[in-house]
Amino acid sequence: MKRLFFKPDYGWPADAIPYYDNGLFHIFYLLDYRNPEKHGEGTPWFKITTKDFVTYEDCGEMLARGTDKQYDMYVFTGSVFKDADGVYHIWYTGHNTRMVENYIQVVMHAVSRDLTHWEKVPEDTFGTLCGDYEIADWRDPFVWYDGESGVYKMLLSARKTSGPLNRRGATILLVSRDNKKWEIEKPFWQPDLYYAHECPDLFKIGDWYYHVFSEFSHRNLTRYVMSKSIDGPWIQPADDAFDGRAYYAAKTVSDGKDNYVIGWNPTREGESDAGRWQWGGALVVHKLLQRGDGTLACVMPETVENAFGGEMELTFRDGDGTPVNRIAADTGGACTAYYADTKAQETYLLDVEFTLGDCNSFGVLINADVRNDLSYGYILYPQNGKITFGRFPDFPQGDYDARGLERPAKLNAGRHRLKIIVEEGICVAYLDDDCALGARMYGKLTGVTGIMCQGEIEVNSIKIKTFKEKK
Repeated sequence: MKRLFFKPDYGWPADAIPYYDNGLFHIFYLLDYRNPEKHGEGTPWFKITTKDFVTYEDCGEMLARGTDKQYDMYVFTGSVFKDADGVYHIWYTGHNTRMVENYIQVVMHAVSRDLTHWEKVPEDTFGTLCGDYEIADWRDPFVWYDGESGVYKMLLSARKTSGPLNRRGATILLVSRDNKKWEIEKPFWQPDLYYAHECPDLFKIGDWYYHVFSEFSHRNLTRYVMSKSIDGPWIQPADDAFDGRAYYAAKTVSDGKDNYVIGWNPTREGESDAGRWQWGGALVVHKLLQRGDGTLACVMPETVENAFGGEMELTFRDGDGTPVNRIAADTGGACTAYYADTKAQETYLLDVEFTLGDCNSFGVLINADVRNDLSYGYILYPQNGKITFGRFPDFPQGDYDARGLERPAKLNAGRHRLKIIVEEGICVAYLDDDCALGARMYGKLTGVTGIMCQGEIEVNSIKIKTFKEKK
């Protein structure tokens, strides 16, 4: 089976470090083998390349793990950039708890002439530069050259040694004149809200700068703040996340025209709907659009949407098995569910257009078990202004842990469109080219599609499109 959401056969990808160069997206990523008996302990960097986020070339290992006596037994997140001499640089995190007598986490350096063959520069390694920050959280460097000031700059995820114990997370700014020796310039953003700001990132669209980070706290969201000055003050929008709980450690990349954010959809322990979310899973790419007020929307990349074809209309039946030509419900009515005859297979796109009136809830059901009245589904609640993912129906003794699988949504009366990509146990929804919500499901994968509605609603069209194999 060809995968749209990239995962190699030999492991699970975690944090992506994307870089664009000469018409090609280079996506470095942390690989988790999840098999220390066979592969040993530690995490290396691997790389894939793509032009369209549909077809990927696996380039193999880029940064090998160090030994258990070296700082980078775990090669953790960093960034890639090219200097004025055409040399590529990776600044990355070295992690090794066995080095606790010195540092648990350090910043490390590697160089390359071709983005493929990398040489580590161990003499450039450094840990916390002062007593203001903890040695165990000093990671995920994001580096660029600031032509205006003539210095290299680095954003770093750190934790202060003082302040509220579980809210010491900070993004700090370091500077260097030679891209080798660094010094702390100032805190960049430290709101005393999160345990840590993982995978810091920075980019600009128009007049706005965006600082992206992943909240290493119970919500596990990738968030952003925005400012018209790189020096702040930073504004935290009312909806400051790119996706829900099933999307993490996302970083951005631009081809000079469009901006994208790449994160991972996590697996769940024991391949169970009730299992704990795990580190790593499969890569998911959203395209970023800037709204009129400067805030950011997540949409499906055009190249991904164009990879689906073979459009097929669905025929639905009601609970009695009677075919229905029109799916609609009246205000104040009972919850009604309809199910399609057709079973979708492998990777497919559900494209649903609908009109909301005075509606309590409306949902698109996935992998429905009609006989047992159980489904997964994206359920919209117009009166509460949110889209959720979970089991339908949901009941207290159910085994699906849906905490964090929801997003704010503008669900005013009128026409809307919901596009859902389904690939085995992964699904990612895009509502009105404005917000995204990903999830995982491990139950019976029937391929049966359904619709549920309570209130004034009409489904204008619902189609299935299949993923086209590229030759």
